[in-house]
Order: sequence, then C-alpha cells, then structure tokens
Amino acid sequence: MVSVNWTDVTTPTDFLQVANTTTGDLFWAAMLAMLSIILMISLLPFGFEAAVLAAAFSGFMLGMILAYLHLVSWTWVVMYAGIIVAMGLWIMYSQKNTL
Repeated sequence: MVSVNWTDVTTPTDFLQVANTTTGDLFWAAMLAMLSIILMISLLPFGFEAAVLAAAFSGFMLGMILAYLHLVSWTWVVMYAGIIVAMGLWIMYSQKNTL
C-alpha cells in the first residue's frame, strides 16, 4: 500500500498527481479511456463511424491537456491520434464508389 505524504502536495498539479501515485500511474489513463468508451456508447445512435471519431477526438483533446499536466503518458495521446487517422482512412475507403 502506497501512502501519500500530504505535506509534499503544494500545487494543484501535485494534488491531481496523488491519484496516479497511489494507483501506479493508471488513474488518469483509466479515466480518459472510460470517458471515451462512455462517449462512444452514447453516440452509437448516430452511427458507428461518427461515434468512434467523436470519442477519439474528445479523448485526444482531453489527453493532450492531461499529458501537458504530466498526468498521462503521450502514448495515450498518440493512440487517440492513430484511431482518428485510422477511422478517417476507413471512412474514405468505405465511401469509395467503384465504377
């Protein structure tokens, strides 16, 4: 069990980092993934492609904020960027009219 020395928490960023310290640097990454999954499921009535793209874009934007705060790794941000690129390519491929 990891204990937190609360006297070292002096800034708002330190306070947010406490959650990562006690969970092995996975708290904010899990929150980011959970938000994206909930958003994707909520947007499924608008179509699968739209739901995945909107969830990935939201995850990308929030991930960049969290990465700049040093709460998540840049790997998560790059993963969301990859999903956006892959979905863009999939939409272009699936909308292609073959003659």
